[in-house]
Amino acid sequence: MTLIDEVKQFAREYVNIPAQRTREHKAKIAEAYRSITGRNLKAGCSTCYIEAVFKILKYNPMATSKYEIKRGAVVQVFGHPEKAVTNTTITDEIGDWYVKYHPEKLKFFVRYPKAEPVIITPPVVPIVQVEAVKTEVHSGITIEQVPLIAEIEQAQKEIIKKKPVKRSSKAKR
Repeated sequence: MTLIDEVKQFAREYVNIPAQRTREHKAKIAEAYRSITGRNLKAGCSTCYIEAVFKILKYNPMATSKYEIKRGAVVQVFGHPEKAVTNTTITDEIGDWYVKYHPEKLKFFVRYPKAEPVIITPPVVPIVQVEAVKTEVHSGITIEQVPLIAEIEQAQKEIIKKKPVKRSSKAKR
């Protein structure tokens, strides 16, 4: 049993019954309060101890998350209203979803795990040898069909060699 749980057990009696306000109980309350808030209690103030008991009773340790969103920010994506989150409603699953599918939204996050870079290997493209294909025409004559690439390259060279035709700027009557 932790110290906080122990203080929660005797808290009702400590607040309601003045005889239960012993040195041992005060020491446990002061130590639990220090572990929660990081501050010390005033030694002679009895109301400070009662207020500390109420803080200890309200204390619920938060589940630690890998993600933290900036204060006041609401992160959402159009078309996914179920994925709208704030800092109090963020879960690891939704945070992982934002990292994977919407990394542009990470500017609203204060804390998130760095994604490992995804290395995509390019697909292996087989080299195809283009050969002339022989086709048979109606009367049994075979004609070689040359791939169109060579014909296109030849036509481009011819177009480049031709000079543009000059046209007169005078209007015809």
